[in-house]
Amino acid sequence: TLTLANMPIKVAINGAGGRMGRRLLALAHADPDLELVQAIEYAASPCQGKKVREVEPEAESDVVVGAELTAGADVVIDFSSPAGTTILAAKAQELGIALVIGTTAKDFEWRAKIKESSQKVPMIHAQNFSLGVNLMFKVAAQMAKALGEDFDIEVVEGHHHHKVDAPSGTAMGIAGSICDAVERDVEKDLVYGREGQVGKRTKREVGMHALRMGSEIGLHTVYYASEYERLELTHRASSRDVFAAGALRAAKWLPGKAAGYYEMSDVLGL
Repeated sequence: TLTLANMPIKVAINGAGGRMGRRLLALAHADPDLELVQAIEYAASPCQGKKVREVEPEAESDVVVGAELTAGADVVIDFSSPAGTTILAAKAQELGIALVIGTTAKDFEWRAKIKESSQKVPMIHAQNFSLGVNLMFKVAAQMAKALGEDFDIEVVEGHHHHKVDAPSGTAMGIAGSICDAVERDVEKDLVYGREGQVGKRTKREVGMHALRMGSEIGLHTVYYASEYERLELTHRASSRDVFAAGALRAAKWLPGKAAGYYEMSDVLGL
């Protein structure tokens, strides 16, 4: 007999036609613990009105791509655009649907506005969904604290040439965890690239650098350098599926939780 405990979780995917969206369709369709009930794209998307199987052949589903989240999903996963996420979060809040958000932008006000929906529904807004990166957030902070003020810290990220925002959400997550650990201000102490007569490096600054090249899925390195030695902490993603699988893991964990703002570290038990 089916009980609520072993019924598949009904999942909607926003941004279904994007790079991450298509991998989410494929992996969600293959997961017996999930039932894909909605695929959503912006109104003018060429995917509108197509069946999921036409958008992503690995997902043999007849669900038709629509333009708006509707009732019936337990959780919605969002990899879209800041504007798309804003619309979706309001709709999910209205319908009481849990939110797993992977959309990133270097916009502190936008992140704060999205977070408001967590007063009504359970939400995870992750900078990255991989186990390795979430461990890196913790370790990068511990290293910064242990090494102290004699070490300059620089963060370098690399992604494919289609990526539209910089620095990556993951790089911002790494910098954020470092700043929290060593009492620096993520809004004032990060320096984005350097050009011209910038003057001598200050003790407090954390350099942020973005490479855009070829088909790179995700490369993040933190450099810690003193006068005498240098440490490098690197994470390389070898498949986009690592992020999709992590987001689906979050989507299975979140429904039924109390309204609130959860971290990927909660899901992963870090």
